[in-house]
Amino acid sequence: MIKLSKLNSIINKLADKPFEYGTCDCFIFTNALVKAWHNKDYLPLHNSYHNEESARAYLKAFGGIEALTTGTLGYSVDPSLCVDGDVATAEIAPGEVALGFVFDGNVLFKTEKTVVKLPLAKCRRGWRIR
Repeated sequence: MIKLSKLNSIINKLADKPFEYGTCDCFIFTNALVKAWHNKDYLPLHNSYHNEESARAYLKAFGGIEALTTGTLGYSVDPSLCVDGDVATAEIAPGEVALGFVFDGNVLFKTEKTVVKLPLAKCRRGWRIR
């Protein structure tokens, strides 16, 4: 398992980076933490967008971030069943659903300005990573 100091280092590094689709967005952030926690890298499956326009087109073509996550990880579960290292989605702004990393009963999301922590109870869907 990953050391907490390494996880915090990744979170802090990415929290300080400007939000940019294809470089530092909710998927890139979540994938970096999943990779560190599980040694699984999903970036090669979803690296075909490089800016906001291509990211929105990619999401639209595949039915949104939740459909893409289901296609990658399998069926979702109730977020309350998620444990450290899993991923979940939440509506972080009206009409804006983001993917985040589960840790300590919360989910960490990369947003336009910072990393936001929401309780699992406020999330829409969760996925177990095994």
